[in-house]
Amino acid sequence: EYDLDKFVENGYHLGVEYRREILANFQIGAGLEYRSSSMDQPGNVRATKENLDYTYDSGNLSSIPLYLTARYVFRNSTDINPYVKANLGYSINSGDTTVNLTNFYSGKLVEEYKSEMKSGMYYGLGFGVEYRNFLVDLTYDATQSTAEEKIYNYDDNEGFSDDYKFDIGKLTLSVGYQFEF
Repeated sequence: EYDLDKFVENGYHLGVEYRREILANFQIGAGLEYRSSSMDQPGNVRATKENLDYTYDSGNLSSIPLYLTARYVFRNSTDINPYVKANLGYSINSGDTTVNLTNFYSGKLVEEYKSEMKSGMYYGLGFGVEYRNFLVDLTYDATQSTAEEKIYNYDDNEGFSDDYKFDIGKLTLSVGYQFEF
């Protein structure tokens, strides 16, 4: 078994939010993002005690979080206004990884692990500053996912499937512009 959240390396995201002020300095709204994360390829590993070569193949992990957001702005007499925010929603996730275990003497495939990402909850907490219509914020967010792992053992000619849950946590630095409607 291997831990997919350790494979996530870095990435980017693009998003939009719509917020309305419902109380003085308190805003609520909704957001939609597209996130793409590259997966760290640990490279092929030779386990000489097991007579096995491990080969890894991972694509990008993509997620589309749709969330509700709440933000409190600490307005003051300057053009620089700090804020705190919280996001909560659901993320549509996709991506897969494959790990093959091959006997390095015979070249025969012994086991194959395939994992496919499933969708899950999304949440985040952050803070930032507004300067006129520009904003910069730092947010820690997590995407919960379930990976459907299919394992096939070629020596025993049997396979099985197992699901396991994990979180992908990210620290995100965002730069944006807010339009006034």
